[in-house]
Amino acid sequence: MRGYSRDHRPELNQVVLNLITENKAGIPVYMQAASGNINDNEGFKNIVKHHISSLKAAQDSQYFIADAALYTAETIQSLDEQKQLFISRAPQKLKQVKEAIAQKNTLDFKSLDNGYSAAWLESDYGEVKQRWLLIESEQAKRREQHTLDKRMEKESDAALKSFKKLSRQRFSCSLDAEKALKLWLKSHPELAISDSETLKLAVFKQSGRPKLNQQPDSYEYQITGQLYWSLKNRAQRLQEKGMFMLATNDVSDTLTMGKMLELYKSQQSVEKGFRFLKSPDFLTSSLYLKKPERIEALLMVMTCCLMVYAALEHKIRRELKAQSVYFPNLKYKPCQNPTARWVFFYFQGIDVLTISDKQQLVLNIEDRHKVIIDCMGNIYDKIYS
Repeated sequence: MRGYSRDHRPELNQVVLNLITENKAGIPVYMQAASGNINDNEGFKNIVKHHISSLKAAQDSQYFIADAALYTAETIQSLDEQKQLFISRAPQKLKQVKEAIAQKNTLDFKSLDNGYSAAWLESDYGEVKQRWLLIESEQAKRREQHTLDKRMEKESDAALKSFKKLSRQRFSCSLDAEKALKLWLKSHPELAISDSETLKLAVFKQSGRPKLNQQPDSYEYQITGQLYWSLKNRAQRLQEKGMFMLATNDVSDTLTMGKMLELYKSQQSVEKGFRFLKSPDFLTSSLYLKKPERIEALLMVMTCCLMVYAALEHKIRRELKAQSVYFPNLKYKPCQNPTARWVFFYFQGIDVLTISDKQQLVLNIEDRHKVIIDCMGNIYDKIYS
């Protein structure tokens, strides 16, 4: 979370919240406040080392699901030693992952739902026996291809300006010119130059037009050529797009491709919780607390709010489906998955009228409100009756 910084560095994280939620409702089961300087890999490693066994005993969790920050040799070894099954994304920068993507044409891909296809691989990364699932997403590939084209266009414009600047330079000898060109190409490996030539230019110290057959005082050298982007390089970069690797130490046949992908995507409940905590309603961009224990206390209160919010939302959605009833969404169309925030907004305007000290009336209750009240149960029915 970013906020007020006494060092005048508001763009840096001031505090980090490590959060673990269960995957169905997104209810928090663990939180820890940490310094904004902490590394994600270190944070995951400490959680796994000190708390996973307790969480496993308390929650009886089957899988620990996380993003690529979890996937280090030390962390997955610790998880495996504690007999905790995990599903994580393997970082794209790993050599083994790059090799698998490069050899994807030799793998047996099977089609999944929603434009996904996948292939199994065996791995013992970190000396832990695992199954890797290489997944290709058509939607992600189209999206990332568009992003790649825009990035390449931007990079090529910057490279063209850089090359024009280089071609205007003059060198005292051809070796210096060739050396400068090699250094430039080394810093731009994705580009190539055609019709490259080193021009030899005569230099006269005397001003004005040189006389006929006058010998130059010295020579300077200049680079020329046509810059182009290698299509082979683009094809190689495009090959990696839309691809990602999932890893698990569940080597049984009960975990199918579709189930593994579904479980991995369920960690979106954590991101949903962070969106809730970062919303302007909490004013998380304005943390002016000085003492670490007060910051930690505030984050604890915010996490408790998230717990109540997530539990309410889960119950509302579950009961709407169970009772086959609907609630209007933001576009006033019937739905069974409203956000709790929208439900709270809808309940604004309900007032309690007190008549003397013996009678109270709840005003402005409408049919759409009763739908939610019925879903929440008898306690809520008594409050609003």
